[in-house]
Amino acid sequence: MKKSVKFLVIGLCLVSFSAAAFIVTVNVRGNCDGYSLPQGFEESLQNADTTRNPSAYSRIMSANLLANYESWGGTDAHKRAKIFFKILDTYRPDVVAIQEMSNQWYCCITKNKGSYQLIYPISSGILYHMTGLMYNSQTVTLLDYGRMEYTQGDDPRLRRIVWGYFEDKATKTRYAVTSTHFDLIRSGKEKEELRIMNTQANEQIELAAELGKRFGCAVYCAGDFNSMDNGGYENEYFAPSIYNKITDTLTDTKYIAECKTQGNSRKVDKPTFDHIFLKGEATVCRYSILSDEIMSQMSDHFIIFADVAKAEQ
Repeated sequence: MKKSVKFLVIGLCLVSFSAAAFIVTVNVRGNCDGYSLPQGFEESLQNADTTRNPSAYSRIMSANLLANYESWGGTDAHKRAKIFFKILDTYRPDVVAIQEMSNQWYCCITKNKGSYQLIYPISSGILYHMTGLMYNSQTVTLLDYGRMEYTQGDDPRLRRIVWGYFEDKATKTRYAVTSTHFDLIRSGKEKEELRIMNTQANEQIELAAELGKRFGCAVYCAGDFNSMDNGGYENEYFAPSIYNKITDTLTDTKYIAECKTQGNSRKVDKPTFDHIFLKGEATVCRYSILSDEIMSQMSDHFIIFADVAKAEQ
């Protein structure tokens, strides 16, 4: 008995030490105090249209953060994270689907997220879930949540779905949001990758239907689908057939929005890899791409968002 108690105490001490070490690591690696916003960025946001239709119960955003890996074209995340936090502070989305959240990004977000909470941020050790979901705890209540890895894909940290079921605190409207990041078409592996992406599209569609049936609400499927609308710019590598498969069942909020807004660098109706799809009924008051040229200093993807309201009767 004494030995058991001794081992229990040692175990608890190790857990406490590990937790403390983890917190210290996050605070050190996530410290962005020494980094400044790009010149002209704050002026750009001052001119931004952040208005929201009074009937909208949620602003749903999708952001591919671009991991800080050099081989991916990424750079140090700290300065870019400052841009991301400023965008959150300015536009105040209720739910944010995020992709390519490397461990450096995770530390920056965890230390500086304010009222935002992360769902399923990490698995174990340094194996961070790079596809995640954030929500503003001041405006929505998380009622349920889950995750699934695709049955096929090159990296389960990326190729997964994280979902949340939320209630808007003001209107009591309930809805679900999923975040995902599909595989992509690579040169020399076109047929294999397209086959894998087809399985991912099927599993995304199935999960959206399951969540809609379980909760009886609208489901918003956001993320980087690595497939373009309007046929993309090239039929083989931009995988428009995957986009078409999804929109046979789900609705692209961009094309039913009552209002569309854009930045000065990219038109809102241009094809993109990033989408916010809808399963169920809703009114999309506004769809926006934050495509001012200066936004490209944060990521190689422009952030998108949709303001949604109850469907008109």
